[in-house]
Amino acid sequence: MRLAITREVSPAIARCELTHLSRQRIDLEKARGQHAAYERCLADAGCTVTRLPAGADVPDSVFVEDIALVFDEIAVITRPGAESRRL
Repeated sequence: MRLAITREVSPAIARCELTHLSRQRIDLEKARGQHAAYERCLADAGCTVTRLPAGADVPDSVFVEDIALVFDEIAVITRPGAESRRL
C-alpha cells in the first residue's frame, strides 16, 4: 500500500517562509485548488491520500511531505532548509 500524508493549505500561507523567491501575493483559493490537484495526482499514482487539517498558525504546514519518504526497505528522513519546517 502506498500512503501519502498531506495537510490542508493553511489560511496563514501568505506568511510562509521564503528563501529563494521574492514575496508575492498568494491567492488562497488558487493554492487550495492546486493542492487538491496534487492530491489527485498522488491518488492517480496509486496512493491512499490521508489529509491532515491545516495548521492555522503554521503557514508552512502544507509541506508535510518534505520530512520523510518511507518504503518497505528504507526510510529517508530529510532536514528541511527552512527552520520553521523542522518542527
